[in-house]
Amino acid sequence: MSTRESKRNQGISRRSFLMGGTLAAVSVAAAGLAGCSGGGSAGPNGNLPESWDVEADVVVVGLGAAGLSAAIAAKNAGVEHVLCLEVAPEELSGGTTRVSGDMLMIPEDVESAITYQTELNAGYKVPEEWMRAWAEGVCGNMEWLTDELGYDLQPATAAAPEFPGIPGGDKVKTYYVDGICGMSSLWIPLRDTAEELGIEVMYEMRATELIYHYETKEVYGLVAGDKYVKAKKGVVLACGGFAANPEMMSNYGVSLGCANSLVCGSPYNVGDGVKMAQQIGADLWHMNSYAAASTCVRAVSPDSTICNIPYPMGYDYIYVDGEGKRFMYEETRGLARHGKIKERGVWPLMVVPDKSHLILGAGAGSKDILGAITYMAWSVIMETGKTTNQELIDAGIMVKADTIEDLAKKIDQPVEVLKNTIETYNQHCAEGKDPDFGRGEAVHDDYFFNASDASTAYGEGETSSDDTVIIKPFDLVPLEPPFYAIEIGLGMLNTQGGAKRNGACEVLDLKGDPIPRLYSAGEFGTIYGYMYNGGGNISEAVASGRVAGQGCAALDAWDAK
Repeated sequence: MSTRESKRNQGISRRSFLMGGTLAAVSVAAAGLAGCSGGGSAGPNGNLPESWDVEADVVVVGLGAAGLSAAIAAKNAGVEHVLCLEVAPEELSGGTTRVSGDMLMIPEDVESAITYQTELNAGYKVPEEWMRAWAEGVCGNMEWLTDELGYDLQPATAAAPEFPGIPGGDKVKTYYVDGICGMSSLWIPLRDTAEELGIEVMYEMRATELIYHYETKEVYGLVAGDKYVKAKKGVVLACGGFAANPEMMSNYGVSLGCANSLVCGSPYNVGDGVKMAQQIGADLWHMNSYAAASTCVRAVSPDSTICNIPYPMGYDYIYVDGEGKRFMYEETRGLARHGKIKERGVWPLMVVPDKSHLILGAGAGSKDILGAITYMAWSVIMETGKTTNQELIDAGIMVKADTIEDLAKKIDQPVEVLKNTIETYNQHCAEGKDPDFGRGEAVHDDYFFNASDASTAYGEGETSSDDTVIIKPFDLVPLEPPFYAIEIGLGMLNTQGGAKRNGACEVLDLKGDPIPRLYSAGEFGTIYGYMYNGGGNISEAVASGRVAGQGCAALDAWDAK
């Protein structure tokens, strides 16, 4: 029997012994604090341990932008002991924030923010008071980050706004700390601020279970690792989403059309918060809302889901599905917005069927496909991934072949189908026109994001519309040997779903009532159920973390009752 199980069993025996007449007249809340019910034979009404291994005033689960913001806000509000629990080892800590673009979307005024995001939500409505709280939060990030924390926010080069023409968009601005895109430019100063404030961090501590009163649901702490952690004021769940949990992605992402997505963010985001929320009876929302980085490739090994964003240099490449056929227009870099491409008036995530491949000819294949993105993605920032085509080949992630027949065998594609696909495409190149997907023709849209330099396709001060040419016409280039192939998949930046929270970032139960002393922040239950502007996730993480931390700080300690 583990130490944790022993403590819990001792606690149950103790509480069972204590139940009786003395407690019969005590209120439900007081009974919860004692860890028992007044019902005599009903059994212990809570899962409190006999003793606590660790104690703090406010406990924050997660060390990304949301978790650090919550911890900093609580500390600055006067909380003496703030504890952060981080599932990863210190060198790999920071969640998806650490490997993101670190862009902050901060609108100029609340009303414009509400108008703009309401349009992006389309029919996926968020209660009006929660939308206002969100808008006040993200708009308030400028003052909090600059005036209170002393950071230097400089205008970003893209997504200001990401959706031109939508009402309120003219007031949407984006920023980077110190003007730096990615490279942990926001996460590092947040971490440094937390250290300066004396916020305690315990690493390699996976939170798995909340400790609470079974009737009132009042939260008293949680289980992390093999330790019982007491939270005197409250718990903030800022533990990220579930993009790195294949089973959950398969369950909630069946509409994506691909059972096996890849991971651009933290591989530690496996849905711990969702499981704890379900345990206590919290409501969930936006579980099928995601942000992706379009087509990505495995960057560590053939079995790892950790990916990177390929950027082929040249035009002699195509995408083929598991049947060896082309299935989409390949220039997704110019059209996708967080992995979504507008079709029939809506913005579904791109469909990348399982066992799809990027097929490159001699020209594009001779140039490293992973050399352009140097500022974000887990494999890049944590330096865990391959960087050259030869490294990908040596690792068994990419293959090279002199003939189409040999290439098809190496990637388990039907030989005749793949051969016909490449020969047909090469014939289209010779004719100068792609009748299947219109590749090579000018593409018009109102926005273009160049991932290689994190900028828009048009200069500062220039206007854009649906008639703006974002991809200029180019000559089609046939695929010639030697051929290269690498499996592609939909690379998830983050998931948006989790515990449903109100404007005060309190986690709600199935009736819509706040669960006492339980807050959430960040991508674990964002308001983004459909579309959002670039920088919106990071900005909401900071805002919701700040609100949650301040809310926790304002509570009286439950053990002082």
